[in-house]
Amino acid sequence: MYSGIMNKDISYATNYHETTNHSEISLMTSRHHLDWNNRPMPFKVYTVNLSTYNLPTDFPIPTMDAITSICNRYYNHNSGITIDSNMFRNNNITLKDLSEILFFSAGITREMRYNYGTYYMRAASATGALYPIELYIVCRDLSPNLKAGVYHFCPAEFNLTEIRSGDYLTQLSAATGNNSNILNSQIAIIFTSFAWRNAWKYQARSYRHWYWDSGVIAANLLAITTSMKLSAELVMGFVDDTLNNLLRLEKQKEAAIVMAAINTRSSLEKVEIRDTKKVEEIQHIPNLPVLKVVPLSKSGEIDYFEIWRLHQASKLDNENEVKEWVDSYDHDTDETVGKSSDTKHESSYNTIKIFSEHSSFKELISPNCSVSSLGETILRRGSTRRFTVASIPFSILSVILSCVTTGTPMDFLRKGDTLIDIYLIANGIDNLPRGGYFFNSKLNSLEVLKRHVSREMSGYLCLGQSLFSDASAVLFLMCNLKNILDVLGNRGYRAAQFEAGVIAGKIYLSAYAQGIGASGSTFFDEAVTEFFSPHAENKNSMIAIGIGRPDYKARAGKVLPVKLTREQLLVGNV
Repeated sequence: MYSGIMNKDISYATNYHETTNHSEISLMTSRHHLDWNNRPMPFKVYTVNLSTYNLPTDFPIPTMDAITSICNRYYNHNSGITIDSNMFRNNNITLKDLSEILFFSAGITREMRYNYGTYYMRAASATGALYPIELYIVCRDLSPNLKAGVYHFCPAEFNLTEIRSGDYLTQLSAATGNNSNILNSQIAIIFTSFAWRNAWKYQARSYRHWYWDSGVIAANLLAITTSMKLSAELVMGFVDDTLNNLLRLEKQKEAAIVMAAINTRSSLEKVEIRDTKKVEEIQHIPNLPVLKVVPLSKSGEIDYFEIWRLHQASKLDNENEVKEWVDSYDHDTDETVGKSSDTKHESSYNTIKIFSEHSSFKELISPNCSVSSLGETILRRGSTRRFTVASIPFSILSVILSCVTTGTPMDFLRKGDTLIDIYLIANGIDNLPRGGYFFNSKLNSLEVLKRHVSREMSGYLCLGQSLFSDASAVLFLMCNLKNILDVLGNRGYRAAQFEAGVIAGKIYLSAYAQGIGASGSTFFDEAVTEFFSPHAENKNSMIAIGIGRPDYKARAGKVLPVKLTREQLLVGNV
């Protein structure tokens, strides 16, 4: 167990989760309404003049098939899985490579004009299309002309704004407990969240959305780097104040939440610095003034104290705490932390086999289903607003489940472990009776929990939305939150919500790759647990995703590095 005093007091996470649960009563008694005149701007605009660098727009569109890209099995050495370094390229990462990663992770792919304004939709989904996640790049020199530094990525101008000059990757590695993947990277990408952007709509519950929205971006990033033959690791163990200082963020406005280390084969083969004294000498980051930004809303912001209280309670304060936290999951003696006992042993439930453990992903794909390239999939991806009630082939569900259970390369997870269990309601899957199921990833099978379930049930659980009654299936990503918090402390709440977000992103991509749609949803928390009980009686829902055939034909997005003027940025929704 991690020894940080505040992080160890898990009442913060437990109370937050319970007080932000949705129920029929909480929705009926809520007086919250959306002030559309005060809707937050979707882009960050600095009030001071800083050096900017335009990113190249002639980057390639990824051609690797999407399923191969999503089912990334290239884990780093921290995962306990042997890397075949020959899978990775050996040449250095270029500025054009960085452009490709940023565009297909968080770039603008659609311009949607309405009577009330213009929306700029992005490569990865965001709850409420509010886009609270910002990306920052910490890099060494990149050819042809980007010097080492710390930069903010603006998708609306498709450029980088210099926050600091110089190589800070060694300091960043120190802040992650000397994570060698950060130290040896050419690029690290830091994700932050603007609290108010989502709190405007989702209030205190929006802290969950920080990690859902960053997770789906991370899912894109992992698939993109795989297609580019680059290695990527997601890092959640870091000294919070150090990263926020590095990025010059304003307190209780924006905060760092996760980062990605991106490596080539040559960087993977480097040896980490083992001279502790040397690391201590260079880990200091000069204090520079916070960079002020244009207020997100015209009439001010509401500060939801519940968000910042939990975020503060889940911080790590020094490198030793980071090391202990990263290692704490591995030191746990209960191998089933956060998992159902049925994932280890033969199930007592009736089961339906999904695929053989020896099956390749291509063997699972129906001959009648063509899989799109990753680039095409990301440009096609949206959030489905209407599903038909037509069924989808069982093979499509099988491929989706196989994609999302290949593991997530994260600093604290070992041996492809996961914190998340997958439950689902099947409404319209060929050769799969309607009902409630648990996906036992160890046995590659669906366990029948409830039969003859009305398709209205999935809609009811998702706040009574008919969209999710019409969906062919709704997947509920759940975990044993108490067990996770007991091991990882309050920061385990971040980790569970984030991994659920990554898995949700993989569901999106694997669905669109096979020609169907997907849409995310929130839910009635306790009702979901009750429905899947007794199997899920100790589980908590993280996020829900509906999949099915869209009831309309949407136009695909395109490579659209928009170049908005400052005036347009300040208006937000032009």
